[in-house]
Amino acid sequence: MKEGKVLTVKKKVIMMVALIGAFLTVLDTGILYTGTVELAAQLSLTPSQLSWVQMGYVLTYAGFMLLGGKLGDMYGRKNFFIISLLLFATGSLAVGLSVNAPMIITFRTIQGIGAGILQPTCLAIITDTFRGEELQKAIGYYAAVIGAGAVVGIAFGGFCAAFVSWRLGFVINAPLALIMGVVAVRVLSNRQKKTVELDWVGNLLSVLAMVSLTYSLAGSHRPILTLTLSGMFWLMFIISQLRTTKPMMPLVIFKNRVRVGSYIGSLLFSAAGVIFWFYIPQFMQREFHYTAFIAAIGMIPMSILLFFVALQARKIVQLFGNSQVMLVGLFLVFVSAVGLAVFAGLTNYWYIFPFTLTFGAGFALALTPLTSSAMADIPENISGAASGVYNTTRQFGAALGLALGLVVTSGTTSVIHIFQNVMILAAILLIMGILFVMTLVLRKSRVEDEDQI
Repeated sequence: MKEGKVLTVKKKVIMMVALIGAFLTVLDTGILYTGTVELAAQLSLTPSQLSWVQMGYVLTYAGFMLLGGKLGDMYGRKNFFIISLLLFATGSLAVGLSVNAPMIITFRTIQGIGAGILQPTCLAIITDTFRGEELQKAIGYYAAVIGAGAVVGIAFGGFCAAFVSWRLGFVINAPLALIMGVVAVRVLSNRQKKTVELDWVGNLLSVLAMVSLTYSLAGSHRPILTLTLSGMFWLMFIISQLRTTKPMMPLVIFKNRVRVGSYIGSLLFSAAGVIFWFYIPQFMQREFHYTAFIAAIGMIPMSILLFFVALQARKIVQLFGNSQVMLVGLFLVFVSAVGLAVFAGLTNYWYIFPFTLTFGAGFALALTPLTSSAMADIPENISGAASGVYNTTRQFGAALGLALGLVVTSGTTSVIHIFQNVMILAAILLIMGILFVMTLVLRKSRVEDEDQI
């Protein structure tokens, strides 16, 4: 009995370490949203340089996710959790101490590499440690911290920018990482360690493919050229994975129809979700004339609801089914997008407030089952690679959402029209996501239920 209690405590500590690691990678994205004005003023950044502060992070974050997942599969979660955590924290600390544009862009890029390895490693640690109902509960917590991380980052970033300094949001990661590293040394294991060689060709091609695609979506001056190059890199990557005996992204991951549907749904869901995170704070500041901190406070009720719904999502899934809850969550976020587009013209916070809550609830209900389906029935020896694929689809979805947002708002100067256009875009993306879920995920679930009968 005592041994069981010790094991339970150890599992809780492992989950806490993994969740905090995942939380930090999302937190810094939100912190930057509300600290950009002060940051640009202090470092005398041009608009182009300021965009590269975020671009450098996004490019390397997305580009190293597949590699990060595979390295954990091969050489141990513990090793690469600690390495990526220290890399992320070092980059974050250096960002907070930066004094010019080249310095902050360089260290944001390093921070992105650490985040790209850390994020899939955290999810793989969870899927390796827990099974059955414990896994569903842990994934619910994971979805909660991922969902809340951006909003908490926005609130914390607004507070730092208004009352302390934007630098605090980055510097604070260093002591947190040190504490987590000490705990990780004691509780994590390297059960996944294997004496095999890394697929360096596949690794290089995957990074080139993902970075070029992300750059194309995020602001390339020659998008046709970079998209063409990205397509060539992707084709070469797929061919290399078919030919090698030890692929870094085992294509068997995509043989499961539900899993593929979840990947596509996650990409479209993330594309729509990032529009909410990115444009709602801006709308409050530019149309309602709120400060960054007050705008962040306006999003706290949504964040709180999102967190608590995510905690209960596992029980809701047990009652109604994974794919059904996923569909309801996507529909609620769709309703939120439509409502925000319709009522934005009334220029009053209380008219959009109910739809921010609808978004929070829907986001939590959709994210948990999407994560569960994406990681369902994954063999333990490739769980890191599967985690990398899932997290990569989410990051590319976010890049896609921001890029499309720029397209639909180009030439528009009205704050209200900009907001309405991006919310309509989000609604369209969500409809596409709902259709994919109904076709690939829900239909498969119904067939399995009929087979059981």
